[in-house]
Parts: sequence; structure tokens; C-alpha cells
Amino acid sequence: MEKLKLTSTILLTAVFAFQCSDNDTPVIDTNQVAYDAADVINGGRMYDKFWASETNFISPNDPIVDMVNISNFPDFYRCKSCHGWDQKGNAASYINRGSKTTRPDVSSVDLTLVKDHAIVDIFNEVKHSNGAEVDAARTADGTNVALGGNNMPNYGKILTDAQVWDLVKFIKEGALDTDQLYDVVTTGTYPTGTRIFTNVGKNGDAALGKVFYDNNCASCHGSNGRDDNGTIVSINANIGLSMGQFAREKTYEMQHKSRYGTLGSSMAGTPTATVDDIKNMLKALADPTKYPDL
Repeated sequence: MEKLKLTSTILLTAVFAFQCSDNDTPVIDTNQVAYDAADVINGGRMYDKFWASETNFISPNDPIVDMVNISNFPDFYRCKSCHGWDQKGNAASYINRGSKTTRPDVSSVDLTLVKDHAIVDIFNEVKHSNGAEVDAARTADGTNVALGGNNMPNYGKILTDAQVWDLVKFIKEGALDTDQLYDVVTTGTYPTGTRIFTNVGKNGDAALGKVFYDNNCASCHGSNGRDDNGTIVSINANIGLSMGQFAREKTYEMQHKSRYGTLGSSMAGTPTATVDDIKNMLKALADPTKYPDL
């Protein structure tokens, strides 16, 4: 019996030593920890305009970077400017959005095709440490390719790693699948192609969409998306479209702003909205009789 106790003690000691040895120290995946801590809603807002007051951006990560060179040439640094509100680059909603002096060409990279890639790979691509420097001369004329305004910036000098992770989480989890929301028919090629949006709201429930609209949008945009008691709602007049028009003509933009808001305005969006919520709302707004043009 004494021998059995001794043998058991030796075995337990050996197991304990093995579990606590340096060779068996649990490996912490720091990338996964950072990704899990990331804020998907902040990422969606940063995708629109990372320096807006609604995000957690304060100043460039590298103090040498002059923020004026970014704010004076904003479309060269907004993710949505190069990849579109639908993340599909120049293949869908932005097939006709050619460069101007104030903006670069739209990228051919479709972000919806990379969302299933490893998080660290997406992080490295977003951070883009070998990207273009923040330089006013580079972004002086988007039509002049020789200046390099089409080159993706080095966001590692602009954003913190935590902010880059927010963008990664948005790309992976927060960007709505627009294929579930509407169909887009394109003709031609970038930058002179055309696009038409059809089947807005797809198989959504218009009745539920009206409830969502009434609860989240009507107080500012009017019960019919255009006016209340015959007076055009000013917030609609500012954009020149009723909510019905916006949903039918700029579906690609509305799907994003419905969830993440219109930065710099009182519209904070509905962060808890699901793809079904947005689909249902679009289905309701697709009815021009109930939600007429401005």
C-alpha cells in the first residue's frame, strides 16, 4: 500500500511539472485578442471618414504626419472613396465614379472577396505599411496618375493598430452583404459604365420595414420620407432626395448610413440593425406611392 502511494505521488508530481514547464506554456494569439477587442461599429464609421468626431480618432499615429494634408484632400484617405459603400470597388455601384482633381480612381479590389481571409492578412493589407506617404503634392490632382494619388496610403502612420483592427472587424463582420439587399445591373466598364438598382429590399417584409422606419427614421425624415403636413422636411431638402428616392437611387449608400449614420450630422444610424432590418426598410421605401419623390 505504501508503495502505491509513493508511485501515485511521483506520477502526480511529474504531471504537475510537465503542465507548468516552459515548453507547455499556453500560446496567446495576440492578433485574435486584438480582433476580439475591436469595435465593429467604430470600424464602420472609420470606413466612411476615420477622422470624423464620431470615431475614436484623435490625431495621426505618426506625429510627423500633417493632418491638414489629409483633411484638405479627404477623398484620397476615405476607405469608401476607393472601395465604395458596398465594398465592391469599381465593379458595382462605383463603376461610373471616375477620378477628379479632388479624388482618385476607384480601386479594382473587391473587399467582399477578402472578408474570409485570415484576420492578420487583412490587418496587414489595411495597415499597408509600404503604402504612399501623406503628401499634399501626391493628392493635388486625382486625374494625374503620375502624382500617385491612386496609391493606397500608409495607414500605419495615420491610424493606431487598434483602429486598424476596428476596420478589420468591420470588413469581416460589420459590412452588410448588399447581395441580400438589392440587385445591381451594370453595363460597360469603369469609369464610364452604368448601373441600375433593382429588386430593392429583395424578399424583405415591407410591413416590418415600415415599423423599423417609423421607429428610427420618421421623426427626422417624415412619416412618408418626404414631408409632414405638406412641409418638406429640411433634412431631406439638404440632400435633395426624399428617403424613398435615396433608397431607390442610392441604395448602396443608404444601406451603410442606415446602420453607421451620416457622420457630422444628427443622424447616428442604428448600430443594432441587422441585415434583415435594413432589407425590410428598403423593401418598404421601394414603394414610390407610400414614399414618394421629393
